[in-house]
Amino acid sequence: MAAIKLSPGRWLRRFAAAAFVAMPAWTLWNLAVPSHAVRIGPALVGVTQEVPFDLSLHGFLDGALQKAAALRIADAMPLRRTLIRLNNQIVYSLFGEITAPGILIGRDGELVQRSYLEEYCSRTIGQADAMADAAIPLLRDIQAYYRGRGKLFLYIVTPSKVADMPDKFTHLIACPSSPQARAELVPAYVARLRAAGIDVLDLATSTHAMQSDATPPFPRGGVHWNELAMARGSRQIVDAINAEAGRELLSPFSFTVTVSRPAEGRDRDLAELANLLVAPIDYPTPKLTFSHSPCAGREATRIDAALVGTSFIDPVSEVLTEQACLTKLGQYFYLKLGRSRGGVRQDHLSDADLREVRDVDLMLLEENESLIGRQQYLSLLHQIVTTP
Repeated sequence: MAAIKLSPGRWLRRFAAAAFVAMPAWTLWNLAVPSHAVRIGPALVGVTQEVPFDLSLHGFLDGALQKAAALRIADAMPLRRTLIRLNNQIVYSLFGEITAPGILIGRDGELVQRSYLEEYCSRTIGQADAMADAAIPLLRDIQAYYRGRGKLFLYIVTPSKVADMPDKFTHLIACPSSPQARAELVPAYVARLRAAGIDVLDLATSTHAMQSDATPPFPRGGVHWNELAMARGSRQIVDAINAEAGRELLSPFSFTVTVSRPAEGRDRDLAELANLLVAPIDYPTPKLTFSHSPCAGREATRIDAALVGTSFIDPVSEVLTEQACLTKLGQYFYLKLGRSRGGVRQDHLSDADLREVRDVDLMLLEENESLIGRQQYLSLLHQIVTTP
């Protein structure tokens, strides 16, 4: 009997039909055995909150139970990742829009989070004085606590992307603030703090001054400063601490720069959050090679230090630990959300864990310019060091 031959088109249709029929079975498998789930396509980037099942009559009547069940089933579909990325890609390619909540596309493909733009566009004349009036009493007490015990303290202001390249974004939303109000906020705030005796390092203004460089301080698809801007800021921190100590306490370091593409790591954080089939990451970013004197025997390796701040300070912590020899540095993410020390991450900090900052030899406190004087951890740190 002659063998039955099928055309390539028929094989493709049969394969598609078989896959379609198998989808419900794969979905049930993923629901029953989530540890060995079948997923097609790369994982989605971002945090989603799982809706708990409300197995009560009230949960059924108000629809919460049905909603939770529908979300679980949708998440168990093997093709969910690919379908979401495909939909996002179509919207991005045809309409130039990002479907991820809170991410905006500015001129030349620059990405930013909406909250940074809203802050920048809401700046007003005199706002710096109000912020300084609220922050100075807290910072003065915190600084006095450490210096009164012979310790070191430095307050650091880091830059925001919108303030660095406002012309890329201010057309995206209603922006009633004046150019004067936008430009004067950080310098006026810093001036008030310095006049009050607070030791403050303004990395926002110095970073914005990098505009003449061939490589901008912020990557196209990222919201945090790039390696070059961060390393320059880290070096300023080292210089400021050594000046305050009156000696070379932290190890100076140098670096060489090469330009790399596509973007990697933090330089593509927003591009990854867009969850596209093809992430827009083909742009140049600086990559650094560091060099410094050996850390063995240096005083910096014996210093208990704390670095409290935002996500902008994550790479700074790495540089200070590995290049400036501050090997016992503990980085506190928004103070109470977690601590990284010696490569070990600790979440759910207890009151006893937080009170350890009272005994450090060096306290570095950072705020991003988009939220200066309004971070809750500023008040929390003040409470920790002023409560017996």
